[in-house]
Amino acid sequence: MRLRHCLVTFVLLLCGASGLLASSREGAVDRKIDAARDAQIKSVQELIRIKSYNHGSATTPSEGVKKALDHTLELGRRMGFRTFKHPEYRFGYVEAGPENAPEMVMVLVHLDTVPEGNPKLWTLAGPFEGKIVDGKIIGRGAFDDKGPAVASMYALKAINDAGVPLSRRIRIFFGTSEDGSGNDGKSWSCVAEYAKLCKEGKEEWPTLGFSPDSGRFAVTYLEKAGVNVAGRLSVDTSKVIRLASLKGGSARNAVSDQCSAVLEAADEKSAKSLVSSISAALADQPWKSDVKIRNIGKEVFIDVAGVAAHSGQAWKGRNANVRMLFILSKAGAGESWGAHASKLADLVGVDTADGKALGIKQGEHKVDNNITVNMGLVELKNTGTVPELTFHVNIRYPDKGADLKVPSVKHFTGQEIKEKVEAAFKTKGFSIGEGKEVHVTGGGKPHTIPWDSEIVVTLRAAYKGVTGKDREPVISYGGTYASAWQNEPVDEKGTVFGYRMAAWGIEGGSGMHEPNESLSIKGMMEGTKILARAMAILGGVK
Repeated sequence: MRLRHCLVTFVLLLCGASGLLASSREGAVDRKIDAARDAQIKSVQELIRIKSYNHGSATTPSEGVKKALDHTLELGRRMGFRTFKHPEYRFGYVEAGPENAPEMVMVLVHLDTVPEGNPKLWTLAGPFEGKIVDGKIIGRGAFDDKGPAVASMYALKAINDAGVPLSRRIRIFFGTSEDGSGNDGKSWSCVAEYAKLCKEGKEEWPTLGFSPDSGRFAVTYLEKAGVNVAGRLSVDTSKVIRLASLKGGSARNAVSDQCSAVLEAADEKSAKSLVSSISAALADQPWKSDVKIRNIGKEVFIDVAGVAAHSGQAWKGRNANVRMLFILSKAGAGESWGAHASKLADLVGVDTADGKALGIKQGEHKVDNNITVNMGLVELKNTGTVPELTFHVNIRYPDKGADLKVPSVKHFTGQEIKEKVEAAFKTKGFSIGEGKEVHVTGGGKPHTIPWDSEIVVTLRAAYKGVTGKDREPVISYGGTYASAWQNEPVDEKGTVFGYRMAAWGIEGGSGMHEPNESLSIKGMMEGTKILARAMAILGGVK
């Protein structure tokens, strides 16, 4: 470990001393970026105004995502880049640098987003306005990942316009299914399709690359992996109260900020009594003001608000789905759906996200070595002969790689977490396994990159070259598709993609997957200069 630390320190010093990007060229690139400031802001706003999420669409990518890709590639053409679009819109890219260069560096971004969630919670501006408030661009995708995508394009344009000579090609890859899929379930089909074409000899693997999708310029050396719990629980015929509908959440990897249910009582008098009993059950709950209950005839309508957050930062949110399950457990104590709701609320925990009830609580969110639990989706489905209460729980964990960051904690492996979760659900009486009531998947090893790898050392040097500061590698709460090809063989010898790609940048934003998502203009412009430096160094500046 000491030898590795010395090597990293030596290379960082060497990078700083040699000035990998000559100061005159660096100044020219920076001036180009500053001159294009207004155009860059406008480009981000225009892209935000295109609704581009796959969730709820019949296909992946959705029509909105296709529109975003067409718009972005047209911008690339106007910038003078070579462009490519997959015939099914799985991905597209722009490219610069010597066309005959044998090696290529890839910047991996995505144009799809999660949905906006509850529009009422967007208090600064509408989710698709692209409005500037207090020096920040507000809108869905501003930070994840449209803002960084546009910044990458302007960074590459500045390198071109400043006449910086490169020995490698630089390709900006625009994915269309990073944040989720349509009803066809083709999540991450963008990177899967690219890998397929590489294996067929129709595309090429990058020599090195990075994905500015992590929200910080500290290099992500470990991307948390996931265990996913999918449930389908049969709901018996009502004894007294019928669960007529239930729906909450917009994405598996986002904390739900709204959940609605409709209960049907035997008559209007019973419905009024049900409203009273629910209100009494909420009396001691600190979130009771986030619940709206009304009855019309014999129906009772319940709307629960929560606080949205990324699944990997679930402790920041308040899950409306789990709050609703608590309510249903009280409203339907004698019903099968009430029993299901009670068990699930106990397992996940109301307004908690640490996995304590599942036996997997560990770590601290301040250093991102913690485990998070989020029930992103819940819904009553009536597609078969028997109604089913369906749900999805996403669990994020760092595995043993976090020992490097926090050696005092003996971190669970993904397999250990998976086994503990299965045991917890089994203890509640659920059947476990594929085709059963609860199916638990995942548990693999997270994407982990050595600190002394070329990509980590180079990106640290790029950041230090602009800011004068060094940043220690970090653990990322969310997975990016920088890890998508880590186990892909890239040659006939079976060499795997491995440590060629890292998640890194851009800073100055907030609210990924949340209302009022934003990207600070100041942070974006400094970040564009840092991206440009990294591209030039990785691109083999002559």
